[in-house]
Amino acid sequence: MKKILFLLFIIIALGYWANANRNELAVWFNTDSFYRPIYTGNINVLQSGSTIHAELKPSYDVRHGFFITFPCESVMPEFFSGLDGSIRYTFRAEGVELMSKAVSFPSNPISGMNDDHCDIALFTFDLPFEGHESITLDVTIESPITKLAAYQKEMKCEVSPAYWPK
Repeated sequence: MKKILFLLFIIIALGYWANANRNELAVWFNTDSFYRPIYTGNINVLQSGSTIHAELKPSYDVRHGFFITFPCESVMPEFFSGLDGSIRYTFRAEGVELMSKAVSFPSNPISGMNDDHCDIALFTFDLPFEGHESITLDVTIESPITKLAAYQKEMKCEVSPAYWPK
């Protein structure tokens, strides 16, 4: 009887630990699925007023990012510093505006290179957003990001987890 209770305690403790660390487990064991974008679209960063409209329903409760992605080869990390331009992003749930903010880019934005493409995080946010499971995100280019002009033809935007385990 003691062995059964001990085994039951171990199973419950393991289940509690797995639930408390599910994001880390997803990253370790299911990386492709975890980092899969929940939205992908085209965006013209050279045209003021260019807007994307994204319906977001997260797979994981983590911080997400709005990324600009484009093909690149051997770009130096310094390239990403000093981006010009600005955007406005707005979150809505059931037609009600939850938040709207205009941002200029930080001097050294979160950026990276994977295989043959570059990613730049323009902003990050938590999902679910303020308790809403499904939200709408509108992103508008307020002033052009001219430094990225050479990459405009193949530029995409995406929303995906911006979560890196400790």
